[in-house]
Amino acid sequence: MRSSLWVVGLLASVMSCESSSDGDPTPSDGVGTGGQAAPTTGGATGGSPVTGGTTSSKPTGGATSGTPTGGASAGGTTGGAAPSGGSAPGGTASGGGAGMSMAGGGGAATGGGAAGGSGGGEGGGVAGQAGNPSGGSGGSTVANNCMGKAWTTADPTKAGPFQVAADKNVGPLAGELPDPIYMDKQQRFNVYRPSNLADSGYCHPILIWANGYRDNPEQKPPDCVVDQGANRWCGQYGPMVNHLASHGFVVVASLSTRTADGNPMPPIVGLNWILEQAEDPSSPYYHRLDTSNIGQLGHSYGGMATCMAASEPRYKALATICGTRALTGVHTPMLFFCGGKDSTVPCEGDNGGVKAVFKSVTDQPAFYLNEKDADHGSWVYQGAGGVSLSSAAAWFRVHLMNDTANRKFFYGSGCTFCNDNRVEAEQNSLMMQ
Repeated sequence: MRSSLWVVGLLASVMSCESSSDGDPTPSDGVGTGGQAAPTTGGATGGSPVTGGTTSSKPTGGATSGTPTGGASAGGTTGGAAPSGGSAPGGTASGGGAGMSMAGGGGAATGGGAAGGSGGGEGGGVAGQAGNPSGGSGGSTVANNCMGKAWTTADPTKAGPFQVAADKNVGPLAGELPDPIYMDKQQRFNVYRPSNLADSGYCHPILIWANGYRDNPEQKPPDCVVDQGANRWCGQYGPMVNHLASHGFVVVASLSTRTADGNPMPPIVGLNWILEQAEDPSSPYYHRLDTSNIGQLGHSYGGMATCMAASEPRYKALATICGTRALTGVHTPMLFFCGGKDSTVPCEGDNGGVKAVFKSVTDQPAFYLNEKDADHGSWVYQGAGGVSLSSAAAWFRVHLMNDTANRKFFYGSGCTFCNDNRVEAEQNSLMMQ
């Protein structure tokens, strides 16, 4: 039974120009564009761009502690895609300028790289590798003291081999106030992880998830809920975070709905905290994490947050979903996903679009993936075999687990996504190897 889908408009930040998009309702085949007021920041820029998302009334995904979700299965506790802010109906949400000088802007080059250690990739490729040297302020350098067996390959187009548990409302408070959903209440984090973390025998790589504006990884009543009648769409990233956790990743997701704001931004606060937990004997994460293999990904506003954190020396791989901004300090492989029908953050546009940001990455492997029939948020409804979930799992398996069998999805002239008729794919020259 087909559910109705609503797209919430946003202000896209692309390359060095960030422009606003109107949020006037435009119904088309059951899809309309709404609008939520964008946050504003002081100074000459007049306003920060915010990111949007698609919403649905159908519940998908969502994990609670001990619940076997398998990643993208329906019927969980949370909804589907990511609605996020944007322009108010009838006018732009930005007060004028196209600038993006918010607190913490320009990237979070904090902290040092994780030192080498044991455990890691298939064939030992990443075991014992040293991280990047420390730099910046506020970050922590954590040696990889986890000893585990090498990862074997797994099919990213299917739920992974792990059942998923969620540790909710853990970690420090983080996020700028007022929060668009929680107002004057700062939020903590959810961690989505394999339920057998304590005795899996593996060292689990860390992924930092960044929400779109006004969104969360799952519902958190009474503030963050999915209520179609009230036009409230908060808490719909369950399919993505659970799919990644089912593949063995420990996914740290801030509950702030302003993930690109602050210094440090909430994703970096979460990164610092989980690395501390990895060395705390009283923590369930103690010596269970591969602290030398860490990545970040996010949707819309969270995609922008990921771009802003590109210079973070502890990261080994990054991915953005329908959200970008100008990059500085990229030192990792980077995946750029966009929707061919996304009018909020277009794949290509007057300001360059997602593809132009992809093309700016020339000294690290970069891959561009345009799901031609996806809009700003419908990507999350496609299940484990959908382009977005499967590409994210494959990307991070390759670069954080050394799953060389999954290189075929991205690398080489005959790559799997290069020949997938659902997408337009492009590799930079470093992906041809």
